[in-house]
Amino acid sequence: MTNRTVSPVKLAELFKQCVKIEVRRKHVTMRERSIWRLIQAAMWAVGMFIWSALLWKPQLGLHLLWNVLIPIAPALLVLAPGVWRNVCPLGSLALSPNHFGLSQNRRLSPAWRGRLYLGAFVLLFVVVPLRKIFLDTNGPILAAVLCVVGLLAIGLGFVFNSKSGWCSSLCPVYPVELLYGSQPLVSVSNAHCPGCTHCVGPCSESTAALNPTTAIHTKLGKYVGILLTGCFPGFVFGWFNVPMRSGWEGFSHLGMVFGVPYAMAGLTLVLYLALRTLWRKQERMIGSVFAAAAIMTYYWFRLPLIFGIGDPHAAMIVDLSDRLPAWSAMALRIFELVAFSLFMMVRTEKRRAWLMPLPIVSESRGARCAT
Repeated sequence: MTNRTVSPVKLAELFKQCVKIEVRRKHVTMRERSIWRLIQAAMWAVGMFIWSALLWKPQLGLHLLWNVLIPIAPALLVLAPGVWRNVCPLGSLALSPNHFGLSQNRRLSPAWRGRLYLGAFVLLFVVVPLRKIFLDTNGPILAAVLCVVGLLAIGLGFVFNSKSGWCSSLCPVYPVELLYGSQPLVSVSNAHCPGCTHCVGPCSESTAALNPTTAIHTKLGKYVGILLTGCFPGFVFGWFNVPMRSGWEGFSHLGMVFGVPYAMAGLTLVLYLALRTLWRKQERMIGSVFAAAAIMTYYWFRLPLIFGIGDPHAAMIVDLSDRLPAWSAMALRIFELVAFSLFMMVRTEKRRAWLMPLPIVSESRGARCAT
């Protein structure tokens, strides 16, 4: 029996037929692309500044990354994931070989994309707990980790076509983008791709209504999406209930650092699987509930601290503790619960893609397929 692999191009076409998506393709004007290039350059400069600060001014670098950039990111992924896809510094780094004509442009087979998607899930669930040991407190080590990740991203960019190797496969943020960004508020133009080369199918950026279980059309991809959707609310809750352990002392607490988030992730996964079994026709809604639960859990813990409420010394962006009463912490939490519930579970408007679809260009680029 021969082993036949369906090409990403055919997968994309089949997906469009199955879900009956009407695709309107739009050229990106020179003015739009120039504006995005300026924003990308600014974000790259900010990223390099933070990376340099992690080495020479560790406390400043750690504050800018973990207390300023990261708390904003989840909300951005919900409202406008396409903006993040356009300006992410690691994404720009991964795509630089493609932009300069240095990439081999090999096509990534669906099977290998599913494996890299699993790798992204593993990276996410390993790196996040390590924040409790040294990534949140040791600037030089974090800078070294980011350097390794950057080399991995650009290495995949040298080999694979466009965004297939890193941005839409192995990037550990990619599963979270799919989880939070299934119903964005706005679609924006594509700042990186001059045209669609069908580097992956279906395209995560120009296909509306994708989620972690439907983005990768392999059994492995679906199982990874189920794991992520079910585990992530408990994982986030467990992470916030593990105390910070700095220095070598943290390694003696590896059991707690990993065990608590994983145990809570297991509990929410069991609940998710049970609900999927009981209401098979409501899988999309159940997924939206669990995605909303994850981000609401994140901001339940983070939002008051952003403004220093309850702990002025822990103010992440701006200290308003002397201007706001103590009960404002609960008011902020209630606000974010209501806002994300309405936005992620109640909205019934037509679902948008992250980015506006591009005209199809030559499909012969990168004809070699990594199987």
